[in-house]
Amino acid sequence: MGTFYNRHTDVYDRALGGNIHVGYWDDEADHSPMQVATDRLTDLVVERLVPVEGQHLLDVGCGHGSTAARIAASHAVRITGVSVSDYQVDLANSRPQPPELPGRATFQLADAMELPFPDETFDGAYAIESLMHMKDQEAAIRHIARVLRPGGRLVIAEHGLEGDLDSPDAARMADAYTFFKFALSTDGYRKMLRESGLEVVDHTDITENVRRCYDSMIDGWRNAARDLDGQEAREMETAADLGEWVFGLPQLRYGLLTAVRP
Repeated sequence: MGTFYNRHTDVYDRALGGNIHVGYWDDEADHSPMQVATDRLTDLVVERLVPVEGQHLLDVGCGHGSTAARIAASHAVRITGVSVSDYQVDLANSRPQPPELPGRATFQLADAMELPFPDETFDGAYAIESLMHMKDQEAAIRHIARVLRPGGRLVIAEHGLEGDLDSPDAARMADAYTFFKFALSTDGYRKMLRESGLEVVDHTDITENVRRCYDSMIDGWRNAARDLDGQEAREMETAADLGEWVFGLPQLRYGLLTAVRP
């Protein structure tokens, strides 16, 4: 993957306390630091996965491995993480995994839109803010469903757009699509999951619990732009400007969606 994509990963990492996904705060009185909040989002995903000792889980869009590392540190499961970024895979595989940990995680280059695993390989799967980066989300969900065993769960943690944008906002969102692929609504995901043979069992909207991350993400892009020059600096500034607008849209929501393969 390109240098800008790698820098983008590093910006998220610094802005979000060592993770590259949003955090979760219980309410306005919750003053947990960013790392605690982002780890809490991971824990919410794990609660919905209901992992059992000895299971094999798929991390779809594993990033630099922080989510899998947290799960392996507290659950006796095997995790296979996939990413299309060799930079991310190398970072993930470089994470120390002390032998006393109950679980293990490995990471490999693979495209979620064409997963290289046999049918019914995994007992569960999770995709945290990764489907939004894929050109063909329907293909990705279809492949995830294919590699799940009967009874296996898929948990998606993702942004989405609920409700229509007016014409100027719709045009600007089209321009922003390079950075923010929030094209699908919850109903859109539900439809794809059903058509892939999965049964949706839960959807929880946690938009208000994650909003606190957005300012940190915007600041991270602006700080990165100051440390760069030329085209990379302009791209970071563009991401910050678009992020400031996108994250302020009332139609932007964040949810946890759980589906099961019957």
